Amino acid sequence: MKSKLNQLWNNREAIIEGIANTVFKSEHIEQIAAERMAICKACPHIGNNCIAPGTHPCCGKCGCSLAFKTRALSASCGDEENPRWDALLSQEEEDNLAV
Repeated sequence: MKSKLNQLWNNREAIIEGIANTVFKSEHIEQIAAERMAICKACPHIGNNCIAPGTHPCCGKCGCSLAFKTRALSASCGDEENPRWDALLSQEEEDNLAV
């Protein structure tokens, strides 16, 4: 439980970004999310062992909800050894867009 809370805390900015981008949908973000989700659905690490229960499917490597993670432009694939997609913006760039 403690490790899941640490993961949530460490990923809080990307999680919040993904939630905001889910609520305030744009065609551009939805296109990126669809492309990323197609990659994730073919990934052997996709799963239901999510950090936040009930938010599946999620990344089996980091536990993040894919509905949010794929919409976070500053997020990258959770598989650090073999990333399947990269962040499009740094966290700082994303923060500046929100201002």
